[in-house]
Amino acid sequence: MSKDILKKILMAVLLLAALLSITAGVKNALYYSQDFQWDAAKALMMHIDPYDVSLSKHAIVTAPEMAEFNEYFESINAPQKMEANQFPSLLFLLSPFTLLHYTTARAVWLVLNLLFTAAIIFLLRKTFMKQLERDTFIIVSLLMIAGTPWRNQIGVGQHTLFSFAAFLLAVWLSERGNAGLSAISLAVSYFKYTLTAPLALWFIYKRRFKEFAISVFIHIAMTIFSCYWLGESFIDMIIKPLKVSSALAGEGSLDISAVTGGASWSLVLTGVLMLALLIIAWKMKEGFDNELFTLLLLVSLIITYHRSYDYFVLAAALPGIINFKKLRIFYAFTVLFIFFGLRVFHENTPSLIAAGICYYALLIIYTVIFMTNSNSVSARS
Repeated sequence: MSKDILKKILMAVLLLAALLSITAGVKNALYYSQDFQWDAAKALMMHIDPYDVSLSKHAIVTAPEMAEFNEYFESINAPQKMEANQFPSLLFLLSPFTLLHYTTARAVWLVLNLLFTAAIIFLLRKTFMKQLERDTFIIVSLLMIAGTPWRNQIGVGQHTLFSFAAFLLAVWLSERGNAGLSAISLAVSYFKYTLTAPLALWFIYKRRFKEFAISVFIHIAMTIFSCYWLGESFIDMIIKPLKVSSALAGEGSLDISAVTGGASWSLVLTGVLMLALLIIAWKMKEGFDNELFTLLLLVSLIITYHRSYDYFVLAAALPGIINFKKLRIFYAFTVLFIFFGLRVFHENTPSLIAAGICYYALLIIYTVIFMTNSNSVSARS
């Protein structure tokens, strides 16, 4: 049987799996979507501090405006506690959804997440995956959608699809010379800053300082506005969201905090890794766009809190790996295990340990290859 026929069979199987994954994800999203932070955004728009609520004993708002939200989750025996772990400058991005009833907002968010998925595929093809063979790109795209992480992203109403699409849009706009819109898109991408803050160092590497600086300034300005809106200090608007996030630190899947059980010293390691990435991005020679993107992506998934549903982005790590045949095979095995194997074993402890071993081995091997084989890091003016 020829290689072309095998590819077509594989694509047909993945297409069917992707369609089934979409169906299951949509069904779950219309029933759950519990991670969609409508409640936190609604509280914020009501001038209620969502961080104080999240840190309180009951972590709910009982105002009439929240009745539909609270009653719905109680009716499915899944009462929700508020977890406002986004900075207020980011939470304001969800304010348009608070004009809608929760069930309507949830359905709109589902449609948008499907559109964000399409945008991710389109923008990857326009940026980091533009040199991939057409069939390879199709296979990777279908694999991403067919995998459990993407399906769970859709089902729980997460925000990573939104943020990753915004980051890729920022890259694409920057490459087209539109610095202003790129900066705005980059600022929006920080909604899932645990993923996109490390990725934003790509702009430092490309010497796109204008886009990076404006994106940060936007959040400073919005944080100042948040102080006025909630009557809080600037420091509180930074510290309180981090307190909420720290309470979730040990609940990830493969990240450092999860591996260490939320140990406080893991935050130090996170800082060290971010500093190392900054130095690499600053010193790296030009011409290694894909390789750096892959490194930033792989590291971003371990340095801060991430549950397994965020690992759908692992499909986008291929551009920096594809030229290394042996590593490519191990990468494929790791992706398949995380995308499908964890689901088979219901993410039990042994399966998470196995996935962690594979992932950290992949990261270490790729980092060694990246630092030595390409000789990519050196002083650059």
